[in-house]
Amino acid sequence: MKYLNKILSFLFFLVILSGFNSYAQTLPVACGDGEVMYGVVGDNGNSTFYWEVTGGTFIDYNDSILVTWNDVAGMHYIKVTEENIYGCIGEQLVDSVIVTIPFVDVGLDAEICQGESYTFEADASTVSFYLWEDGSTGETFIATISGDYWVRVEDANGCTAADTAALIAHELPIVDLGPDTTLSDDASSILFDVYNDGAIYDWFNGDISSSYTAYAQTIDQEIWVNVTSDFGCVATDTVVVRSYGEIEIPTAFTPNDDGINDVWEIEQLFVFDKVTVDVYNRWGERVFHSDGYTADQYWNGTNAKGKKLPMDAYYYVIDLHNDEEPIVGTVTIIR
Repeated sequence: MKYLNKILSFLFFLVILSGFNSYAQTLPVACGDGEVMYGVVGDNGNSTFYWEVTGGTFIDYNDSILVTWNDVAGMHYIKVTEENIYGCIGEQLVDSVIVTIPFVDVGLDAEICQGESYTFEADASTVSFYLWEDGSTGETFIATISGDYWVRVEDANGCTAADTAALIAHELPIVDLGPDTTLSDDASSILFDVYNDGAIYDWFNGDISSSYTAYAQTIDQEIWVNVTSDFGCVATDTVVVRSYGEIEIPTAFTPNDDGINDVWEIEQLFVFDKVTVDVYNRWGERVFHSDGYTADQYWNGTNAKGKKLPMDAYYYVIDLHNDEEPIVGTVTIIR
């Protein structure tokens, strides 16, 4: 703990030299580790003064002294004796000084994970004012980033003390499984690698290795992993892996409202969130567009205005938006 703001001021003994009878005034409170000047009044310049101080050290200027009080709180004493030019020694004057030392402790250095917070508490006694490094004045301070955090306190006598503690905010492990993805027969597996030096791994299926390979299945897979660093910081990520076989695209359908084959159904497209489907007539005019292609979006053989299109062959472009070339072909409306 370090004490701040050393005080330098003049405080006087009142020493009346009349037959060596003297008295002293009450001395004010001093701060531990502070400097205070004490002196006598009434000296004609011909006397010699002998000083004694308990609880501090001093520099002697004959009729005054500069005292540096130590860091021990309590009652301390200043004593002075005068000897005049005739060798006569007066009665020793003794006065007391109360030395006060405020106390503050913000605790030990602390460690957290990024995204967490830590509350420093200023454990202090006989304190009337707190000041943290950001200018706040509460008894506690909430920190979220690495750094040194200090608080200064002041008691009713204006004496101050300070303490500092460090906070380390450890980085989270790096965990990135990438975007949701889709597997086909031509890409039947995908490797997820989340290696971090010294980390512990916990996959959704209980695997504890740093990597996991997902294979094509008939249902969607929600894959997640928790990665715990050597300090204990945890990061997690989740990805959905969809699977599909060969996309089966009907070459014709019969939108005659008989409840059979009334829409152009391409079931496997539902796994592609960003798929777009565009259909054009023989003159290159787009007659149908869809962002995504689920059951409630299937083309029913009408144009954008809901008008039934004539029986004919139509050109389609299906873009899966998965870095593969769009799928193109023709579909025929039969009425």
